Amino acid sequence: MTRIPLAAVLIGLATASVAQTPPAPSAAPAAAPAAAADGVSFDTWAVKARERLLALDTNHDGKLSKEEFAARGGMMGPGGSGSPPPPGADGAPGAPGAPGGRMFDRLDANQDGFLDGQEINSLLARRFARMDANHDGVLTPDERQAMRGGTMPEQ
Repeated sequence: MTRIPLAAVLIGLATASVAQTPPAPSAAPAAAPAAAADGVSFDTWAVKARERLLALDTNHDGKLSKEEFAARGGMMGPGGSGSPPPPGADGAPGAPGAPGGRMFDRLDANQDGFLDGQEINSLLARRFARMDANHDGVLTPDERQAMRGGTMPEQ
C-alpha cells in the first residue's frame, strides 16, 4: 500500500515539472539605459584616445619616447591655446620643468624610456576610470565635460 501513494506523488511531480513552460522570449531586447545611448563605452573611447596619443609617435615605432610624450605639451600650449611655449621656457620640451617629465617617469612602468602598448593601455584604463564618475562603464557627455574642466556630475 505504501508503494501506490509514493508512485502517485512521483508521477504528480514529474507531470508538474513537464507542464511548466519557459517564458516566451521577448520580441525586442531590453532597452539600454539612456546614458548608454548618449555615452561612450571604454572600447570606443580607447580607440580614439590611443589614436590621439600615438599621433605623438613621430618615428612610428608604436611607442612613445619621453621627448615624443613631452611634445603633447607643445600641441596644447600654455593653457591649451595650441601654440607651443617658447624654447627655454618652463613648459618647453627639454626644459627642467618640461611637461610630463615626472608623469612620464610614473607611466613608464618598466623604466625603459618608452611608453609601450601595455603601458599605454594601463594609462587609458586609469584615465577612463577617473572620468567615469558613476563607474557604469560608459562616459556620458556630462562626465567628459567634467574632465575638461567643468564640474563633476552629481551621482
